[in-house]
Amino acid sequence: MTKLLVSAICFRQVTPVFLGLCVGIAISIVVTEFLKDSCLEGFSQSVQLPVNTTDEFEPQQLNAEERAKRDSSSEDRKPPLRPRFVRDELGIRDKLFVGILTSQETAETMAVAINLTLSHHLQKVVFFMESQNQPKLAKPLTMVAFSDDRVLLKPFHMFRYIGDHYLTSYDWFFFAEDTTYIRGERLLEYVNHLSISKDLYLGNAVEDAHALYCKLGSGFLVGQAVMAKIVNELDWCTKNAFSTDADDNIGRCVLHSADLPCSDGVDGIPFYTFQLRNNFNFDVDIKVEEKRLEFKNSLTFHTVHTPETAYKLHKYFSRLDLEQTYRQISDLQQRILNISASAPGGQANFPWPVGVREPSKPKTRFDVIRYDYFTETHVYLETDNNNIAELQGVHKQDVDDVLSVTKQKLREKYGDKLEYRRLVNGYRRFDPTRGMEYILDVALREKNTEYEIHKRVHLMRPLSKVEIVPMPYVTENTRVSIILPLRYEDRARMPTFLKFYEKTVLTAGDNSVLMTVFVYDPGDPTTGTADPYVDIKAQIAAMEKMYKDGARIAWISIKARNPTEFSILDVVSKKFTPEALFLRVTAMVELNPEFLNRCRMNSILRWQVPEEGTINIKFDLYDMFLESRLHVFRAVEPALKSRFRAIVCTPLADEAAYKRCLTRRGAALGSRAQLAQLVLEHRSLRAAEPFEGEE
Repeated sequence: MTKLLVSAICFRQVTPVFLGLCVGIAISIVVTEFLKDSCLEGFSQSVQLPVNTTDEFEPQQLNAEERAKRDSSSEDRKPPLRPRFVRDELGIRDKLFVGILTSQETAETMAVAINLTLSHHLQKVVFFMESQNQPKLAKPLTMVAFSDDRVLLKPFHMFRYIGDHYLTSYDWFFFAEDTTYIRGERLLEYVNHLSISKDLYLGNAVEDAHALYCKLGSGFLVGQAVMAKIVNELDWCTKNAFSTDADDNIGRCVLHSADLPCSDGVDGIPFYTFQLRNNFNFDVDIKVEEKRLEFKNSLTFHTVHTPETAYKLHKYFSRLDLEQTYRQISDLQQRILNISASAPGGQANFPWPVGVREPSKPKTRFDVIRYDYFTETHVYLETDNNNIAELQGVHKQDVDDVLSVTKQKLREKYGDKLEYRRLVNGYRRFDPTRGMEYILDVALREKNTEYEIHKRVHLMRPLSKVEIVPMPYVTENTRVSIILPLRYEDRARMPTFLKFYEKTVLTAGDNSVLMTVFVYDPGDPTTGTADPYVDIKAQIAAMEKMYKDGARIAWISIKARNPTEFSILDVVSKKFTPEALFLRVTAMVELNPEFLNRCRMNSILRWQVPEEGTINIKFDLYDMFLESRLHVFRAVEPALKSRFRAIVCTPLADEAAYKRCLTRRGAALGSRAQLAQLVLEHRSLRAAEPFEGEE
């Protein structure tokens, strides 16, 4: 009865809602018909607009004369040329260009010193000299030489060269001599605070109460607009360069072109420069000069007479900048800690260290980053194949550095109360989002007693700011010289290799050549039917006749029992230019265009050499590249296919090469899963065999 009463009450409350919906729907249906009729009547009584019968998009039939006229106009119309880079099309310019005037006498000393201390801070540093006989420098730098040996006109030749090549690419231009030490990072920071909309001529005025010119020795800064005005008036500047002082000639040119006197600052931001004494001795005078605020705030220092002074100044100011950076980091960390106290959870939930990303949280058990256990001398289970390994090289230096920092921090916290004794446990892991993390259990001894106390220490070596390494520009048009040493046991594979070479290079028109090196034993014949490579040579000759441009296959012969990679490449390299790009392959490789193009892109002249993981290149070559200044790019190439071949190790080679060959042969027998399966099958077969004496 109660349930029926509740249902009746609920229905009584909902009834008005349903009635309202039904009435509203009925009214809307009736009213819609009247509105539709009124709209049609209003539209019929509306003003009729004139209709344009000629539509510009309407298809039109052209006669022969109009069609010929249209075709001729379209042929004359050239497609618009677009810049290569988006920044050029949008008018985005770099910030600062630095031009340094040097001479043939100081190019090998002062110019090199300025380049080493300045170029890694700024975007573009170019040196200008008045002689075409450029000296051969140990350190490469961007040098422009003029045929005109007149020293007075050298600055204006520099301005003209900049107007032709760099005027529209930079916002600011700074000029100085090679006897000027420049704090590149501070100069760039100063320029970032300036507005390009103002015409500026900043520097240090010459010693004259009414001087309007800036000193070239101290360096001067001009904007892009001022530089454009100077370039436009270079003819007048050249004709009126009658002074023996470059400061007067340049200042007169700027004053005539832009109507600007020399200024030592703008908007309350001074442009500090410092004049060094003629007999300035860094080791003695730095103790006096560093107390002056002007010395620490200056952007340039002149005159620097020796490269050693430039290097010492650079070291001194680099140390000051580094200390200032550490102070700023400490202040920021303290401010973050103060703010975190008001955040949800307080400082307890704030990640450590301050300012470093929190540890990565694994989504599955496969994403867990494991710790490696280590002691002061060994590391345990670093890889899946090694249980224990001795700490050597950078790994040993890393552990020693961590222990040194640990001892220092413990002394700062406990003073002389506790004394470090030994490392009990050590754990480390590399987190790609943070850096290297360390957990150390150290044993300490109280100074007044013999009690041993264990403390756990957490350390962090954070990753620094990721920077893109500047690399030279390379293209896919470079010719690849494929080097193939062919031995007697690889003859059967050579026809297949030539088939892939014909498909990838000859048919596709790829810019590659093949140099085949036939390796003979000392007693083998090299001509006639007894030649072991006679069939391969005949196939190469047939390919030469098949293609009108030739097969681009050359071959040479060497006689040696076990030639090394060095001896083979020494013979081959004499047949090519020094800039040739070599690709060392074996007969088991299947060439394809993607692989060849990636070799071109990854190989940079005098900069980088790639080593693909799928090619069995001798380790002596790899060691040679490691000891050079080249970047070694090691990676497994997915586009490279190399057929399996049983590795044969000959005891006639040297002991180290023989051991490496045995190691490679063991690794090439199969995967770990395949080898484990063979072991299990062998054990099962042995278990199934009857014992001796069993009936």
